[in-house]
Amino acid sequence: MIVHYGEHPDQQLQYFAPALPSLPGAALIIHGGYWRQKYTAELGVPLAKDLAARGVPAYNLEYRRGPGSAQLMLDDARAALALIEQPGPISVIGHSAGGQLACLLAAHEPRVSQVISQAGVLDLRLARELGLSHDAVNELLGPLDLAPYDPVQLWPVAARVILFHGRTDQDVPAQLLSSAVTRAQAVGQEHRWEMFEGDHYTWIDPTSAQWAACVREVVSLHGG
Repeated sequence: MIVHYGEHPDQQLQYFAPALPSLPGAALIIHGGYWRQKYTAELGVPLAKDLAARGVPAYNLEYRRGPGSAQLMLDDARAALALIEQPGPISVIGHSAGGQLACLLAAHEPRVSQVISQAGVLDLRLARELGLSHDAVNELLGPLDLAPYDPVQLWPVAARVILFHGRTDQDVPAQLLSSAVTRAQAVGQEHRWEMFEGDHYTWIDPTSAQWAACVREVVSLHGG
């Protein structure tokens, strides 16, 4: 089922009903793609289907993105979260740039119980210094200040943050994980981190050991 939460074509939230019996709460999946329009919510569909088959009510977010879209993305994520009616904990799973938006959402919405960052771009300042993906951070922000959209500068938040990363990730180097862990420890952000074998894309393969680790975190929180 697809719900439109705004007038723009990208303001869509896909719902995947859980197998019965279902677990309490819900999971929200946010796809990556360095905030560019050519990458879509189709990346999250296999993950949402897998969670639903395990009894987790699953939502897959599409949102406005592209140059200068930092605030629009946050507005969209908040509007979509408001449509989730299931009582109980909310896990937000964000891959790559989706990890940035997932953590940003947790900073603004206390309903978020847990963020699972899959190779997340969580330190925007460092990502900008490294010029990742052809200066994607500057493209995202446009004239906006970086600080309000930089997850590590918004910690601590109430949600628990799970930081997962692949050793051979060439798209989001593990240097960003190290920076995020250092920041979390310094400011007292509740977190857990783990480095895995694999590259940037193993996280969105529902047959991978990396995705299995994400599932364990979701099921554990939601009482499975």
